[in-house]
Amino acid sequence: MAAADRGRFAVLGELIVAVDLIDTIALPGSPVRDDLLSDDDNAAAWWRLESARVPAGDVPDIQALRRLRIALRAAIESVVDAAPVPEETVADLNFFMQSVPASTRLARTGSRLRTETRWHQEYGGNARLAFIATQAAEFLSDPSKAGLLRRCANPACRMIFVAVNPRRSWCVPGVCGNRVRVARHYRRSGV
Repeated sequence: MAAADRGRFAVLGELIVAVDLIDTIALPGSPVRDDLLSDDDNAAAWWRLESARVPAGDVPDIQALRRLRIALRAAIESVVDAAPVPEETVADLNFFMQSVPASTRLARTGSRLRTETRWHQEYGGNARLAFIATQAAEFLSDPSKAGLLRRCANPACRMIFVAVNPRRSWCVPGVCGNRVRVARHYRRSGV
């Protein structure tokens, strides 16, 4: 099931969940399509695939998810473009982060100690959305991390990725990388 679910999404497993979320809006080199809103199966599949990376909890309301994704896209694109993040975007991200406060606790695991985060859902927000917004805010506010964000080098693609490898220039090398290389080959060979 995971392989079938994974095939529905072009980009998954980026360093922060926010990048995976914003990249659900279009497939590389394809017309704009919303992978989460196209049908309920896709949304459920995306949450299953991301479940190990986000807190347990209810699947968020689709309107709230759409609002967070719009704010994340605006913030991340602003950072990639070295432009100021719009005030309303900052306000939206703060809204999501504050909707479910978190506290850090110390826990024992055998003879070792670890920290764990408790999400206080009793305030009415969605812990998954609050986590994604918080993780994005921490990432975007660290210049060394935010500097890893890149746009796909395919001019027809809107995807953004985290370039952990500085040589990475495609969102999905097997898709966008191949398309650009094939187009370049045809231009050079005059075919």
